[in-house]
Order: sequence, then C-alpha cells, then structure tokens
Amino acid sequence: MKELFEAAFSGVNMIPTVLLLLILVYWIFVIIGAMDMDVINVDFDSDVDVDVDVDVEADVDIDADADVDTDVEAHDIGSVAFLNSILTFFNLGKIPFMVWLSFLIIPMWVISILFNHYLHNSSFLISSVALIPNVVVSLIVSKVLTTPIAAIFEKIKENDDDQFKYTGKVCTVLMQASHERFGQAEIKKDGNTYRVNILTKDDSIILDKGQTALIIEFIPEKKCYLVEPYKI
Repeated sequence: MKELFEAAFSGVNMIPTVLLLLILVYWIFVIIGAMDMDVINVDFDSDVDVDVDVDVEADVDIDADADVDTDVEAHDIGSVAFLNSILTFFNLGKIPFMVWLSFLIIPMWVISILFNHYLHNSSFLISSVALIPNVVVSLIVSKVLTTPIAAIFEKIKENDDDQFKYTGKVCTVLMQASHERFGQAEIKKDGNTYRVNILTKDDSIILDKGQTALIIEFIPEKKCYLVEPYKI
C-alpha cells in the first residue's frame, strides 16, 4: 500500500493522480449532498428594502450597417456530425458527464501506474507523451464499462414521461418543504416507491416530515412538483 501511495504521487503519475483526486472530491460532495439534510437545518430570514430613483435622459443615434455571411460550408457540417458520432460512440451524452468522466479517469490512472511501474520509467516527459495512447486506451475501456450504464439511463429517460402521471397522487413528505425551499416526498405508484422534489404552492404553506400532501402539478423547468396539504 505504501508503494502504491508513493507511486501515485510520484512525478510521472502526478497528472492522472490529480485528476483522480478531483473526481473523488466531486463524488464525496455528491454523497454529502444526497444525505438527509434535516440534520443540518438552517433557515435564513432577510428583509431588504431598497428604493432607487434614477432619471436618465439619453439620445442615442446608432447607424450601423453590417453584412454577415452566414453560409455554412458542407464540410463544416460534416465535421461536426463526425465529431458528434464519435462522442456518441463513447457514450458521452448518453450518461451524465461526471459519471462518464469517472469511468475515463480511473482506467487512465491504473494504466499510468502500471505503465510507469513495469517499464521503470522515471521521466516526466515520457509519461506525459504516454498520456496520449493512455487516453485512447482508457476511452475504449470506458466505452465497455459505460455501455450497460448507458442502457440503464436510456431506460430512465424513456420513463421520464411518467413523472407527469404523478399529478393527483398522494405523497408522504420526507424532508420539510416550503414555497421557496425544496423538500422531498415519497410517492407509491403501481407497487413501486419514488422519491421526488417538491415545493408548496404558496408562501403560507410549510410541510413537515411525515405529513401527507397532494401533488398538484409538475414543473419541468424546476424538475419538481407543486403540492398542497392533504390528510388521508
């Protein structure tokens, strides 16, 4: 373990190691954010009244002539389509970017450790040049690893329309919600349990954990539901 730690933080493996650490820090914050934040429940109330009177008189004459050539050459369109097909082949866009990046960085780090160890390489220049084929191999490995995950996310995407079918359902609040503060609720539908984000329909309503509520509508831009109190 000590040898691995020393190899990871040696100069020849520093770039992949830094990338791996950034990925780990990201997922740590994701895990912390996914925890029930009722443990850390802080409310801030602030009332700020600002009156600003501004009188501005301006006469502006702008006379501009511009000729813009917006012709797009066929080979440019073909290049973009080709690049898009490559990215799609490696499942980028089919799964969340950070998930895809994680499956790219981890193989890259492993390959770098093994390459420099077995070739007894101590040259930072050689290790830097070796990153190019390393990335290519890591892309192929990530393609294999993310293909099953891409299929799962594709299935989830197909079921996104089901969210609109929750309207009129009764849910149980899992985390306190108000009109301004997102909460979470649990919905039981067709024998399955779903956890969704919720907001109350107006400022006068606050729903606490354990209360039941009625789902009024789905707000696509906020990816949450408007709810109101409902007693069973």
